[in-house]
Amino acid sequence: MAKKTKISQGEFPITVTQLDFVRLSKLIQMIREDKSIDIEYLNYLGVELKRAAKINSKKITPDFVTMNSVMEVTLLETGKRMELRLVYPNQADFSKGLISVLSPLGCALLGYKNGDIVSFKAPMGEQKVRIEKVIYQPEAHGEDLE
Repeated sequence: MAKKTKISQGEFPITVTQLDFVRLSKLIQMIREDKSIDIEYLNYLGVELKRAAKINSKKITPDFVTMNSVMEVTLLETGKRMELRLVYPNQADFSKGLISVLSPLGCALLGYKNGDIVSFKAPMGEQKVRIEKVIYQPEAHGEDLE
């Protein structure tokens, strides 16, 4: 079976938990008027959430990237591997591997799974990363279930 590659928004469906959907939808609503947030990624996340398959937190498989998941990714252009945690904007610190869901990479990773290749816009142009492994997913450890 071929691996999914997310080249552009809407090409493949993503899977999010119902709880992440609710929390992220509220986040979008809350900060829509904040001029310091890049509206492009706020809108992108909103569209991604609308098209996403929503699944009960207790039923999502542990290979999907959900909020607060820790994953190992490879930058395909350079082969560099990184361990990242997908977090809410107020927790983001790229130097510590904490990537905001409102960043280009964070927004691209949400809802994809082990082996998927996702594209995102970076300052140096479009980049691709492969999700090598979801190391930790809160739902798989009995957290963030309700």
